[in-house]
Parts: sequence; C-alpha cells; structure tokens
Amino acid sequence: VSNHTKAAVASTEVKTSNHNKSCNSTPRSEEHSMATRPGGLVAPVVEDGVADLTKERNASLYFQTVGPTKTEWQGEEERALFYIPGSASDLRRTTDRQYLNQMMPFFKVITYDQRNMGQSTSSDEPCTMEDYADDAACLLRSKFEQYLPIDAIGVSFGGMVLQYLALRHPDLIRKVVICCAGSGGLGGKSYPIHLWYAPGVTVEERITRKIFQANSDRNEKWKTENPMDWQMNFALLSRDEKIGADAPLREEGLKQQLEARKGHDTWEKLPELAGKEVLVCGSTKDLIAPVDMLEKLVRRIGPSCHSKLDFDWGHPFVAADVTAMPYINKWIRGLPLDEESTAKATSPVAAKGPVSQGQLWKVVGGGGGKGGIIVRQAEATNSPALEARLSEAAIVEELQVKGPRMKYKLVQGDGPESGWVSLYLSGHKELLVKVDNSTLSK
Repeated sequence: VSNHTKAAVASTEVKTSNHNKSCNSTPRSEEHSMATRPGGLVAPVVEDGVADLTKERNASLYFQTVGPTKTEWQGEEERALFYIPGSASDLRRTTDRQYLNQMMPFFKVITYDQRNMGQSTSSDEPCTMEDYADDAACLLRSKFEQYLPIDAIGVSFGGMVLQYLALRHPDLIRKVVICCAGSGGLGGKSYPIHLWYAPGVTVEERITRKIFQANSDRNEKWKTENPMDWQMNFALLSRDEKIGADAPLREEGLKQQLEARKGHDTWEKLPELAGKEVLVCGSTKDLIAPVDMLEKLVRRIGPSCHSKLDFDWGHPFVAADVTAMPYINKWIRGLPLDEESTAKATSPVAAKGPVSQGQLWKVVGGGGGKGGIIVRQAEATNSPALEARLSEAAIVEELQVKGPRMKYKLVQGDGPESGWVSLYLSGHKELLVKVDNSTLSK
C-alpha cells in the first residue's frame, strides 16, 4: 500500500507516457525536459515496452527501466536492481511511482506491472504465487539477460513473489531485499487485504483502512488534528484508485491476485535461501506486515539473512522514509553502513558487552526435564551424539551453518564446548534463536 505523505515526495519525479499495449516489446527511450539538478542529479531517462510472453507464460508484461539519476552511481558504478511492486500496483499511479522515485537515484531500476495489474495482461484465469514468480523469471530472461544474475527488491506482495523467484530461479537473483513481507504459513501472514475489496466495502472505506493500517501513527486522532494531511492523502489515493479501474477484466484480475496472495507460504523452503545474501526490512509502525512476523522470516532463513526493522513511516517506508534506499544501496553494494544503522541491524551484531566474533544464539529448547538439546559430532543427524547435552539458556557462537544444522562454540552455560546442533525440530519448533552480545552475563 503506497500511503503517500509529504515525505514521500522524492527529489526526482518521472512522468509516464501513455503506452499503447499493442506495440511490440522493443523498449523506447523517452527523455524528459528536466535540467540537471543540484546534488549530482541528472534527468531520468525512461525506457518502456511490452514483453510478449504469450508463448511461454500466456501473458504480456508492461515494463520500465529508469536510472540511475545520481552521477556518482553512473558509469562504472552503475548497478541494476529488479523491483517487484506490491498488490494492486500500477506504474501509472503517483503513489506507486514514489517507490521508483526513491530507487532511481542509486540504481538502474527494472520494474513492471505484474499480470492482472496496470498495463499488463489481465485475466479471470486462476494463478498462483509460483505463476507470478515464473512471470518475473521469464521477463528477466527474455529482456534483461545482460544483467543476470541481478539484485532484486520486492515490496509487500512483491516481497512475497521475490521469495518464490529466488527459490525457484536461484540462478537469476544475486542479492535479495525483502520489504514488509512475511513467509506465510507457520511464519505468519500479512494482514488479509482482500478484506478491503470484499463486497459492500466502499472506496472511501478501503482508502481509510489503507491509510490507518499502513502506519500506526495514522488514526482517528491524527485525522482530526491534521485535516490538511488527511485530505491530501485521501485525495491522492482516491485519484489513484480510478487509474486503470475500467480496464477489461481488471476487477477479475485483481481477485486472482488476491487469491494467490491468500495461498502464500514459503516457510518450508526458506532455509534453501541460506546460501544467498538476504536483507529483510520493515517498520515497527507497520500494521499490515508486523515486525514480529518479519523476525520469524529472518530466523527461518538463517545466518545469511540480515535485517533492519526500524524504518519510519510503516508499510510504505521504502517510498516515504528517505533513509531507506540509501541504507539498502549501501547494503547491496557492500559499502560500510553508518554506526547507528549497524547497531540496529540484527546482523552483523553490534557488540555492547563481552565481545564475540560471530553470531550468537541462545538455546530455547531442551527444557521440561530433557536436560538440554542433543549435540552431535558431525553435521549429519545420524552421527554419534555426545554424552552431554547443551543446556537450556546456554549462549553459543555460530561457527558454521548448513541448512537446519549449526556447528557452534560454547560461550556461556553448560554443555559440550563444540559440536553440531539442530536449529529447529521437524515441526518447526525453534531450538535456538539469534541474540546479540548484550545477552552475555557481565
């Protein structure tokens, strides 16, 4: 949900052209009459087109590329970023374009209208989350092969699609940035936004719910005390609601997307992402994708997953918090993060107490008279078990992780000095959880 606010207005804004879907898929360049701007910004150049994927995917996808508009990230520093937008998005809408406005200074952004949305194919045929991921993969292979493997960012529903894309087509994706999207299943589901589109819900009611649920700072009290901001938000979202609303099969297509979203569940397969660099981002003000759900996603993926879950502005933080994309840009490029941001991130851990060189974990399983969790000599679960168990509440340092298994070094508590343990049981009950150095006894 793009809950547009004053802070969401970016320094560079792109106007889209009216693109005829019947044209071929060859991109066309459109230079806008915008002068070079202060701060090393240049006028954006938009390329758009329609990829005819009828043979492979029974769909045609409208796409755009734009950026980078900051001169420091052009030339040899240019890096492509594949952006997968959220539910009911349309690149012609102002609120949806705010995300591009924040990304384009840093990257050559490649994005598109997903099937059933915007200027892409709409259909009343059922589709799944896997279908949305395979659409994205086909688009990348057919039009952007020169950028593969590519870094990718997905926001909300797009973050769900990105999980499937990285799992089903790992060769296409390099670094993964998941924003305000959980795993579904045992990891928890985002707010069921299909309720916004339920029979009897008026457009006015839907817009109000979007505004209030996207950001916990937005409520009836805020509405009363900030009438101008409320009117601006409401007017902008009302205008965006009308864009594309009369397109053939648009209502049916939206229903299919929301049905696919209901079935989102990557929990079982998430440990397969352990070999990739993953960043999960969120906001404590988000009532659609709560932070506790994102924390489960981070733990499930494993130690290769970094997170920053304290951005401002709630669900649309990528568009509205001006610190979000600079942070994501640095993380993707492997640049040093500022001290404050690093301290708030879950990985790498910022040392505040006794220093440990690696990620720390706390044993939360093995209670109830069991005497702790089983430790084995090797990675295999059928390797010999050590005589002693690792005690509940013990703190260990991560040495190596392979899927659900971890080799550790004892830091605090009772048990073998080193060995292999399971991070969770087959029923997904966690045996160890990540902690930071402040957990250590002084």
